[in-house]
Order: sequence, then C-alpha cells, then structure tokens
Amino acid sequence: MPSSTLSLGEPAGITGAKQKLANFETEEGRTAALDGTFRPRQTDVFVVTSPKCGTTWMQQVVHALRSRGDENFQEISQAVPWIELANDLNQNLDEDHAFEPRCFKTHCWHTHCPKGGKYIYVARHPHAVGPSFYRFLGGWFFDTKDVSMEEFLHHFWLNRGEPTSLMENASYWHHLASWWPRRHDDDVLWLHYEDMRQDLRACIKRVAAFMGVDASDETLVDLACERSSEAYMREKAHLFDENLTRRFRNEACGVPFEAGGVKITQSGERERLPAELVDAVDARWRDVVLPASGCATYEELRRTFWNERVLGRGDDDVPETFLK
Repeated sequence: MPSSTLSLGEPAGITGAKQKLANFETEEGRTAALDGTFRPRQTDVFVVTSPKCGTTWMQQVVHALRSRGDENFQEISQAVPWIELANDLNQNLDEDHAFEPRCFKTHCWHTHCPKGGKYIYVARHPHAVGPSFYRFLGGWFFDTKDVSMEEFLHHFWLNRGEPTSLMENASYWHHLASWWPRRHDDDVLWLHYEDMRQDLRACIKRVAAFMGVDASDETLVDLACERSSEAYMREKAHLFDENLTRRFRNEACGVPFEAGGVKITQSGERERLPAELVDAVDARWRDVVLPASGCATYEELRRTFWNERVLGRGDDDVPETFLK
C-alpha cells in the first residue's frame, strides 16, 4: 500500500496501520511498474478500480472468460497480477500469461496508469466503498476493537487526496474524477458495480466483447457467470484471500502471516456507512467529482453514463432502472 500521510490527533491504531502499510510495497517495485519500464501490449486488459470497488470480482470475470473457467492458480492475483505489487511478489510483468489476452489489476488513477492497453473501469457507490475498505483492512493491519469505522474513514480513507508521487494512491474521488473523462474512449470499458449485481450476465457479455472474446458463445458466458457468482467465489474463497500477498509482504509489514483481509462476503453481511459520515463523504464528492463530471451525486453520475450510452450509441442493454 502506498504511503499515507500521518495526521495530528489521529488514533494510535490508525498511525500504526499507516506505518505497517508503508512497507506493503517497496519503492523500487512499485516505480518499476509505473515509471515507463513496463510497457503494456495493445491487447493487454487492465482491471482498474479504486480499492473495494469490485476489483477481485472483475479479475475473476476476465480470467474466467479468457481461460474458460480455469482454476489452476494459487490466488487470483497470481493469474491476474496487481501491477503495483507484482515486482515485490516476484512476478515478471513482461512475461506471457498462460491465457490470452494478458490481464492485470491496478488501483492507479489515470495519470499514473501505464498506457497502451485496454482498461475496464469499475465504479462503485462511495457509501458502500468506505465500510468495505474498513472491513478489508481491519484484522489485517489494525484491530477493529481498537479502531472504529468512523475513525478509520475519517483519518485514513477521507484523508487521502491527489497523489504527489508514484508512491501514493489517489483518493476514491480523485481516482474516479481522473478516469471519468475517458469513459467513452475506445480503449476503456466503463462499468458500475451496482449494474454487475443487477445483471451480471449482461455485464459479462460487454466485458467479453471488449476483451475480444466471443460474446455470442453462450456456453462460455454461462461458465463465466457461474465462476464469478457469489456462491462460487465463497465456496472457493481460498482463491481470493490474498494468500499470495500475505506470503510475500506480511512479514515486511510486521503483521502475522495468517492475518489477511476479507474479500468475499454475503450481501447481508455488508455494513452501512455511519450516518454521521454521510455528509463528509458527500462533501468530498462535491469538492472533487462534481467539478470534473457535472454530477452532484453518484446516482446522478451513473444515470448520466447510461443516458449517454442510449443517446450516443443506441445501446439496447440499458438496465430497466434507467428506462423509467
């Protein structure tokens, strides 16, 4: 995890988490992936998200489509490498993959993302992202008994801003704002997490067509839907549990080997954004995303995207929600 700024008055648990996460990636490893040394191929597919916006889910979708449901990997980021961390996991970003096209994951905002490939951007409502991020890092880099969700979101998630170096990740809002102007580029496929939950099959067919995989192959689409379903990913949770990252980076971060984040949860297990933080999260949206998009809320941005697809492209796969 890139460096995070320490803040005066923050809880000791947050300070400790930031200090541990400062060792999550090495500067040498991260910069080698982002400074132009790594040159994507035109056919490479990148899953692009701000953390906790459906990254692992989309990694599984693209891998299932290109491999016809392959399960022969230790953890999903072995099959679909995370470029910022790959060098620290002894992965060679330039080597061929077992299946084509090559697929990667990144949390880079547009400015830092290696250019030349294809990019699947997945957006998610910030009210869901914040609690998911807390649940993911809690029990790995801090104890949730020592750090409340309110403290984590205020001092860690909301405290992020615009990166000042390759070693920093953009805030959720700066990340989204940086990619939004590219949403209709030929090399970008823009998706919403909520649309994946509403109609996964339709989203998978769009992903397949974008990747250059036969979207009319209903057998393949059926298989990809099954392999990326909540039931399947919960049953095979060991393939999506960060065990590769834990093996290589937990010791450097000063956390036990067995510590790790929870990725696959049931819908009923998802927590809500604390009411007292809703205003703060929405204020960040108005400060950063509204000027870049003209959309005052996430719901408006999602609706704007679908309206643009209907008016600009004549697409007929618009969710019923947006036809009312």
